[in-house]
Amino acid sequence: MNFHCIGFGSINIDEFWETSSKFFQLIGIASGQEVVQDIHWFNKYYPLLKIFGVLKGVGLGGSAANTIAALHRMGFFTGFFGAVGNDIHRKIDLDELGQSDALCIRHTDLPSGRCIALINAEDANRDRALVILPNANNLADEASLDVSYFCDSNWVHLTSFVSTGPLEAQKKLLLNLPDKVNISFDPGAVYCRLGIRILEPIIARSRVLFLAEEELSDLMGPAQMNESISKLISLGVKAIVIKMGHRGIKVFQANKTWFHDAVKPVSIVDRTGAGDVAAAGFIAGMILSLSPMDCLALASGTASKSIQGYGRSMYPDSEYLKNFLVNRQINVYSW
Repeated sequence: MNFHCIGFGSINIDEFWETSSKFFQLIGIASGQEVVQDIHWFNKYYPLLKIFGVLKGVGLGGSAANTIAALHRMGFFTGFFGAVGNDIHRKIDLDELGQSDALCIRHTDLPSGRCIALINAEDANRDRALVILPNANNLADEASLDVSYFCDSNWVHLTSFVSTGPLEAQKKLLLNLPDKVNISFDPGAVYCRLGIRILEPIIARSRVLFLAEEELSDLMGPAQMNESISKLISLGVKAIVIKMGHRGIKVFQANKTWFHDAVKPVSIVDRTGAGDVAAAGFIAGMILSLSPMDCLALASGTASKSIQGYGRSMYPDSEYLKNFLVNRQINVYSW
């Protein structure tokens, strides 16, 4: 199969809860944080969440899964490598990630990964915190890795796991992929806390690296942004995309920088996954050989659309992409 993009990352059952500042204080987590907890945390606080919160939706989640779902909905031929529990079909449809025969997903007896998205109803920006329970995601490791599955893809998009087994599988994959396969990497907060030494083998092979500003600091330490960017580019990264939320998005190359304002949404319902959809928009632009500014415009627009509904209900589709290409003067760019 000739894929446009294959994702390799966690697959979660996402629950979207709207709650109060009081509940955030009770659990000791702030808006904007992403934390990993265990079953004891869930057993203690989940019953309280049912008292203090309102469940707004349930769906498929995970950073790479969000990015691939957005690309698939925009009309690209996508695949996915990961692991889920046998409970997942009772709640969500994996076909959001691609055609069923194009997916390489291990089914296990463990429960599927879970992500509780806590949305602060008292925050005008509708910021959220994420609480993650890895579960079956830990089994997307070398034992289940099929390198040949990835070899005919234009792009492979990597995101984080909590355990080291899947991280080592990602490193092994990159050692065995042909150079023609482009790598995009969105390490997120979990991986960036590991530091540059652990992630360097992946970063050095990445054509595009996606980071939030605070993730850049976690990854590179207390250096100036330009110094950190220069060090990353010296490793071989072609483009570094810095996602800044409502303040816009930047892309850095060796000697050039581009910036695009955030696109103001019609309404803000749920910011969960907006950065993942921005990555999808940027990757879509690169698949289509768009210029850096057009890639940023598509990333900003797709992210803005995604936050107008819970979960993936408002993700951009093929009609959105068609209208973008028709309405904007598009220039082909040699990356």
